[in-house]
Amino acid sequence: MFLNTLAAEFTKLRTTASFWWTTVLFVALGLGWAAMTGLTTLEADGGFPTLWAATISTTVFIIGFPVLMIQAIMLVTTEYRYHLQSSSYLATPRRWTVALAKLLLYAAFAAVLTFLVVIAGFYLAKALAPDSAADLFHPLDDPGAHHIMWVYPAAAAMTVMISQGVALLLRQTAGTVALMLIWFMGLEQIFRLVPKIGADIVRFLPFENLGAFVNETQLDGVAWNTYGSGAYFLVWALVAWVAGVIVLQRRDA
Repeated sequence: MFLNTLAAEFTKLRTTASFWWTTVLFVALGLGWAAMTGLTTLEADGGFPTLWAATISTTVFIIGFPVLMIQAIMLVTTEYRYHLQSSSYLATPRRWTVALAKLLLYAAFAAVLTFLVVIAGFYLAKALAPDSAADLFHPLDDPGAHHIMWVYPAAAAMTVMISQGVALLLRQTAGTVALMLIWFMGLEQIFRLVPKIGADIVRFLPFENLGAFVNETQLDGVAWNTYGSGAYFLVWALVAWVAGVIVLQRRDA
């Protein structure tokens, strides 16, 4: 039964124009920045590296992830926009299986797509960089590149989870997209303006921890390391998704 639901959701996804547009945009952003990075890299005079994995892939996270968030949201909310959700739930009365299929399908796709774009970006930048810089950059032997290769896909999957959780709660594309983009791009930093306790609040917010996980930046005043920040964000994402599923189960289709 669940495999049939998964197949149905895959059919919906691949036959939706927005899926192809957002995928192409994500690839174009990631590889476009990698190409520009390679073309503008300086010669590695004196054997000092000038081409870095983090620089090549930074746009995948900063600009590419919002694109994945938008598509993850639309996978949930588009059915409500066109009043198709009732048909889905009539065909699959256990509504949580529909939500789970949407999550597994696009989280897996987002993770694989992110991994492929990161790898392709590394080698595209290497191919376009000056020979002296390219000779010092070896993605398969670079610890920084290794970190990005698994952390970015993991972060992409978790971002899909929290985005779909909020989408299940709000059931409206524009509102959910606006909220998630503002949240991702800096809403949490407003709490720093709160006197005395602002900095203490920020370090416990989800996207602050996601940024620490992705960028290997240790947050001050928390009991966990950067991997703990990733686990902390996962808890937020899981809570948001479970809350969305509970609301989905209890209210009218």
